[in-house]
Amino acid sequence: MKRHATLANIGIAAILSMLVVGSGCDTLGLGGGGDADEVNLFPIELEDRWGYINADGRVVIQPQFSAASHFEDGVAAVRSSSWGWGFIGPDGEYVIEPQFSSARGFSEGVAAVRFDGRWGFINRDGSFVINPSFTGAYPYSDGRAFIRTSDWDWEYVDRDGNVIRTDDTPRFDENDEGTFNDGLALVRRDGTFGYIDTATRPFIPLQYTEARAFSDGRAAIKISDRWGYIDTAKNTVIDPQYISAGSFMDGLAPVRASGNTWGYIDRSGNVVVTEQFEAARAFSERRAAVMVDGQWGFIDTNGNLIGNAEFDEVRDFRNGLARVYKFFGEDERMGYIDGAGKYVWFPTD
Repeated sequence: MKRHATLANIGIAAILSMLVVGSGCDTLGLGGGGDADEVNLFPIELEDRWGYINADGRVVIQPQFSAASHFEDGVAAVRSSSWGWGFIGPDGEYVIEPQFSSARGFSEGVAAVRFDGRWGFINRDGSFVINPSFTGAYPYSDGRAFIRTSDWDWEYVDRDGNVIRTDDTPRFDENDEGTFNDGLALVRRDGTFGYIDTATRPFIPLQYTEARAFSDGRAAIKISDRWGYIDTAKNTVIDPQYISAGSFMDGLAPVRASGNTWGYIDRSGNVVVTEQFEAARAFSERRAAVMVDGQWGFIDTNGNLIGNAEFDEVRDFRNGLARVYKFFGEDERMGYIDGAGKYVWFPTD
């Protein structure tokens, strides 16, 4: 990330102290009716330090970390300026002390962390449930984690850290879409793609020139020079006909059929939003990022622009807010908007 311009010395710490809200359940941003694992807080950066706001844009955890991630399973990975990565709760206090050189978010009750140069998995108590022995690791999904062994081979392991492999399991290359969705994982080897089941048996052999992970019961696959879609029963549900194609979410997928602009189709291949955008991403929380005249904005599932397309970069909606960026030369400013396109946190400088 580019560095932010330094704020003028106007007593920012005192201002932030006034913004920090109280300690009741509502102020912790708990979502979904108070489930403690649904912490609705969002990382923000001020003066090269990271803290958290709630969905109303109020500072809940004062900026104090050198890096911060989203909350997952009720905790967030943060980096201390001197002791590496640890995990905090919604009150900003460490629940797992900073001690790791790298950390990923919790998933299925465990988190991948790097300790003494190797990756392992810890539980919510901070204890290793799989000792650090891997040279790479991704989060768990469907009880499986994509890891790289000490021999630098990519494999899937079970919850005990045992490699899952059958006689016909293919060899894998690294793949950041290798998590399981709909019980299937996208795999690749030497530029060819296929799918495996949770036993790592080939569900569809390595045969596609390009492919995407399953989502909403569909996966985009490329045959020759055109993209189409298959379902989890291996049926071709939309014939290869697109120059480019994205993933289905909220029942819609971004596609480019003939020209340089993007639109959206439904699960049957019917055009729902006509091709009109310079770039387009998959939906998240019924909002999709699209580019208009070189700037990013968001549309609803009917293709209506929400607010203005005025951002240099955006992230998907998550728990009701989307992170947005504006660039001013070398200065990158980050803010958040809500589902109506209104700022809850103006891009900070």
